[in-house]
Amino acid sequence: MGTKEASRRDIFDTEWRDAHRRLLENVRLRPFVSKYEFSAYTILQGQKIYLPAYIPYIGPRYFQSRPRILCYAINQNLSPHVRWTQEWVASWAADMEYARDRLNRALSEGKAMPIRPYAEGFIPLVALIASSRWTRVNGGCPPDCIDDVLSVTNFVKFSTAGDASSSSIPTEWWRECAAQYVETEIQTLRPDVIVAFGQRTEREIRRVIALLADEVPQPLLLGCRFPARIPSLRARPMTEHESGIWESTIRPFIKHMRQPPAHSYHRWKIDRYPGYFMDIAREWALIA
Repeated sequence: MGTKEASRRDIFDTEWRDAHRRLLENVRLRPFVSKYEFSAYTILQGQKIYLPAYIPYIGPRYFQSRPRILCYAINQNLSPHVRWTQEWVASWAADMEYARDRLNRALSEGKAMPIRPYAEGFIPLVALIASSRWTRVNGGCPPDCIDDVLSVTNFVKFSTAGDASSSSIPTEWWRECAAQYVETEIQTLRPDVIVAFGQRTEREIRRVIALLADEVPQPLLLGCRFPARIPSLRARPMTEHESGIWESTIRPFIKHMRQPPAHSYHRWKIDRYPGYFMDIAREWALIA
């Protein structure tokens, strides 16, 4: 093992390693959901290959920090019409172990997170707003780098064969993913805060939390709109008052985020959609 790789591995503590191992073992034992014919697939050596479920990205200092924040987007929309998505699917299909751990592997290799709202900056900044909400009550300060201390995944671990939306995902997938993967994720990661992107995601997380009420400490659940089809700054200009709040209260959080590589398949969109974050901060009672 090279010096650089050894140094990187040294930052993962025993709790991180145990959680990572438990989550990987879980997806190895539960590789599929029913109704799989609706899922995205690729062809490898003439065979139809479906990708397995995958585990959350876990920041290397997740278990060393408070609050522990676990973020859930909806699903990984592996559109067959996008070149880089096709490349991902073909690559993951050739290496199932990589596919199961693709979120952690991507960041460990210096790549952008293959979850679009994360790569565009929405999830990390919302996680920082959630962290601020928690620390106002419990004490603490923003992390040096939110990417190192949060965990993130999609609730639904599979993609529909067409361009997916939450309404087109079979209900059975939501429930099976909850029972087979999400319950284990929450039990293992024991978050202080869960951020749910999208109304359906929030409803399903709330149901899972209720089922686990006797098994894990109850996390603070914060829901917000999924960042799709939201108005840009041009469509929804801020007032002078809002601009002042943005510059003084929310935008400073950006220095606690790691920008994606310059060659990333997605670009940051934070400054184009400040109203989205302003709305969240207002809904979570952080600003008036």
